Amino acid sequence: MSRVLFALLLVVGSAACVAGPRIPPAPIVITDVTVLPMTPDAAPLTHVTVTLGNGRIEAITPGSAAKLPPGARPIDGRGKWLMPGFADMHMHLENDRMGRLHVGDPTLPDGTFELEDALTPYLANGVLQIFNLSSMAETIGQRVEVESGRVIGPHIATAAMIDGSPPMWPLGMTRAAATPEDGRQAVRDAKAEGYEFIKVYSKLTLETFTAIVDEARQQKMRVVGHIPQRGKGITDKFFIPGFDLVAHAEEFAQHTDPPDHAAIPRYVEMAKRNGTWLIATLSLDERIVEEIRDPDSLKRRDELRYMHPRAYDMVINGNPYIKDRSEGRIQYVQNVVDFNCPLVKAFTEAGVPVLTGTDAPVPGVAPGFALHDEFEALSKCGMSNMQILESTTRRAAEWLGTLSDRGTVETGKRADLVLLDADPLQNISNTRRIAAVIVGGHYLARKELDRRLATLAARNRPR
Repeated sequence: MSRVLFALLLVVGSAACVAGPRIPPAPIVITDVTVLPMTPDAAPLTHVTVTLGNGRIEAITPGSAAKLPPGARPIDGRGKWLMPGFADMHMHLENDRMGRLHVGDPTLPDGTFELEDALTPYLANGVLQIFNLSSMAETIGQRVEVESGRVIGPHIATAAMIDGSPPMWPLGMTRAAATPEDGRQAVRDAKAEGYEFIKVYSKLTLETFTAIVDEARQQKMRVVGHIPQRGKGITDKFFIPGFDLVAHAEEFAQHTDPPDHAAIPRYVEMAKRNGTWLIATLSLDERIVEEIRDPDSLKRRDELRYMHPRAYDMVINGNPYIKDRSEGRIQYVQNVVDFNCPLVKAFTEAGVPVLTGTDAPVPGVAPGFALHDEFEALSKCGMSNMQILESTTRRAAEWLGTLSDRGTVETGKRADLVLLDADPLQNISNTRRIAAVIVGGHYLARKELDRRLATLAARNRPR
């Protein structure tokens, strides 16, 4: 599936932005709000006051009355729910150099695609952590832009991708490792260059994969990615200590044709024994089936209007998924969809954590908006609303190693929060009903989020 992502990746994001440093946030006091802490086994806290200052949660106190600190902004939380920001644990963030690689146009000027434009749909949808699984040096620059406050947006976690030789993606955005020593050196290079994680890809040999994972453990880098060597009957051999996270449910589906439902218990046991978690990306395959069957469905997806004009044109007029609309192709992807749901249900029942991710911007998968589609897909596959919310908050921060800083609503944690108009524990679709997003203590009301989206849509109107 991911091989066609390159056609769309060239049209979102950039490594540079001219926004100035962020002004320190004023204190905020949210009164009479219901808090969903997302700490283990914690019940919702009703009718509490939450005080934010210096970008952190300073206090959570019972009762609706509170004395405002000097200069504090009061927010009426009656009838609202406050929870940690959401995490998209599988996405791709573009930069100009990647665009040049994909289109073969070395003249593509710097600044063609703006980082702030790429991040706005995530921000407006309450997504305050993203995990870029095709990171380049430019991605580290993008992360600096956000963490320094020059651009307002989600935290960016970076994974350097390593594939076999020749790789499926262009060199420059991936690394090629033909031998185990190549793989070890690629990990050492990624560590020295500032990447946080390693992503393994589909063409790696078992020997090179094993060397990469072993070197990553030595370098204290966690490993996420594909299960290589599809169809070779050696799936279990890749589940070795240090392979920490599978990037798609479809990775298991595509190791046999058709997907082997009878193997699901074995797959669950492999992951559980090895401590390997899963990113489901259920909505990815659902969207692909939908657009193959009905290409016009893309024109009816309102959230695609926030894409860059070149991206929108590719999705509508050059979408590689809808070039083959044969019954065989439709049945193949439908088989994957039909397999994914039982797999995720079995993982959940076995206690293997399933994280939330989208693989945006695969054609038809809209950044930011698609995460709510994923929540609903996970709900249909048997995950409880609480499990979904834990997966996109505390569990994501736990895997990334940032739980001491964010991912729950606790005193001292970073004020990266979402304020909802309805209870997501009652209906998971209520995650879409965002009253405000709080980023490092900066309060962005729904009106401001809508203004940013409207500005982006106007700028990206197809020309």
